[in-house]
This record gives sequence, structure tokens and C-alpha cells, in this order.
Amino acid sequence: MQPGSSFAAQPPAAAPPEALRLFFALWPSAALRRRLAQHQALWGWTPPARALPAAKWHVTLLFMPAVAAQQVPALLHAGAAVAQRSRAFDLWLDRAAVWRHGGIAHLAPDSVPGELLALHAALAAEAARCGVAFDTRPYAPHLTLARRAERQTPPAAFAPLRWAVRDVVLVQSLLGSGRYVVIGRWPLAGACAGRQ
Repeated sequence: MQPGSSFAAQPPAAAPPEALRLFFALWPSAALRRRLAQHQALWGWTPPARALPAAKWHVTLLFMPAVAAQQVPALLHAGAAVAQRSRAFDLWLDRAAVWRHGGIAHLAPDSVPGELLALHAALAAEAARCGVAFDTRPYAPHLTLARRAERQTPPAAFAPLRWAVRDVVLVQSLLGSGRYVVIGRWPLAGACAGRQ
């Protein structure tokens, strides 16, 4: 373990080395998940929309669809290094929308903080340095609330949700189960104890 790094004791779940699906993300605290649940209930979901469970809520920073098992230690080191030089910041989820192509109902920031863009760029640079392939589409930070939601209408009004971003995580998406497992977590520079 590198000095200053801290990550969960759980190793990545067994899977073919070429098939590990990993992503760096912002992971909501329990308090924020409660506020997100209140917001999700405002949508009044109707079929065929499928609301995502709270355990899957996150904002992706960098998606890496095919990571070899031997590359994971380098990514853990990269996560720690990027977190040490990235500042904590606030993220406001104040725009509710549905992407009609794909049917993703989501929350997003109306104005993307520079710190979030810098975090994404730093993680992308580290992944490239490690030889890890990642999603290179233009970065559109969002928190998915439901899928197959093409017919849904966002709430007319809602209280913006403040997210005090104080850490970054590395997550494994378990193929076939739909489960996410946090395999690394690092505090951002200047983060105080307690998260919102």
C-alpha cells in the first residue's frame, strides 16, 4: 500500500482478467442518499421506467470497461495520487432531465465545477499512463435515477441537492450480477471529517 492511500480490504471479485469493469466515481454518503431518495420519489415512475436502487447511485468520473487484473494495483496507486493533489469541493445537483435517446433519468449540475473537470482529466491522464483503456466520450457528469424512462417528465420544481465532495472511489461492476463493489477510497486534499 502506498503512503497516504487507503482502500477497502476487499480484493476485486474473481473474473476473467480481461473482463474487469471498473470506474472511478463520486460515491454519496448515507445522508446524501436519503436526500436523493426523497428526490427520486418526486418523479412518480411509471412503466417501463426502472428506478435505480440507492446502492447504485454515483457520479462516474472515469469508466474503464476492460481492465486486466494486473493493472488494478496501478489504478489503486493512481487514485491515491490524484486524490492527494485534488481539492475537496461542492457539487450542486440542480438539473433534472431525461436523455430521450437511451431513456436515462438523471440529476446533473447546471454548472460543472472546475474541480470536477480537473478530477476527471487527472484520472484520465493517470489511466492512460497505466495503459488502461477508458471511455473517451465528452464528459457529462450525472447521477442516474432510472433507466427506460423515455416517457417520464422531471419534477417541475425541486430543491437543489448539495454534495460536499470529499473523496473519490474506485468501483468494480460485477458482470452478471449488477452489483457494485468499492475496492478503493481516498480522501481529497483538504477534506474534513464528515460528509454530506
